[in-house]
Amino acid sequence: MIPVLGRAQESGWIGLLELFERLPRHWTLVGGQLVHYWCAVRGRWPERATDDADTVLDVRGEPHALLLVTGVLRDLGFAATGTTPTGHQHRWQRGDAVIDLLIPRHLGARADSRTGVSGGTTLATPGAQKVIDRSSIAPVKVGKRTGAILRPSLIGALVGKAAARSVALDRHRDRHLIDFGVLCSLLDPSDGVEAETLDRSERGRLTWMVSEMRTNRPAWAFVGGADRGLGRLELILDDQD
Repeated sequence: MIPVLGRAQESGWIGLLELFERLPRHWTLVGGQLVHYWCAVRGRWPERATDDADTVLDVRGEPHALLLVTGVLRDLGFAATGTTPTGHQHRWQRGDAVIDLLIPRHLGARADSRTGVSGGTTLATPGAQKVIDRSSIAPVKVGKRTGAILRPSLIGALVGKAAARSVALDRHRDRHLIDFGVLCSLLDPSDGVEAETLDRSERGRLTWMVSEMRTNRPAWAFVGGADRGLGRLELILDDQD
């Protein structure tokens, strides 16, 4: 059961369930709602409220993923909220529901130039392919609505948050420290099994993020259990060396 904090957040989750019903592949949940999801699964209340639902599209596995996803969203009543000066149409809205679409970075000019159903491209973000690769289907209940979504594992979510923190132009980068702390607080011994499959780049991102957390502790110190969880993550990473 996903506890919702308001009408807009619930509308976004309903939109995700509807998207999965029409297209149960080629995308996965990321961002604040992913943190919210894992808090619900592990029995914790989230620290940071957010309404929009962020997704990344698997344009490497399906080159036309942006066209497919935006086509489904259009059929569901969503529309792009506008076009950026660089031609991106990353935000799709239906009433209170907002779903943002991203693609993995560093897949080349052809992937970056793919367009959606209304002719716009979308934003590329680092680390997204790793998140996609660690994703699977999960059942979800929102209010009286039941369904499923695609989402990364908790380890995948941590990798994604570490990558998001690396975007230097993000004016609100500290939110990723808070989210990372919350996700760390949810770690349990079972997560160490998947951590054994981390590749060099994933371990590098997580090791760098641990350093960022230690350096910027005042930004997330209020997050209960984060210190203990961060220590657990360090032990997991040390075991992989």
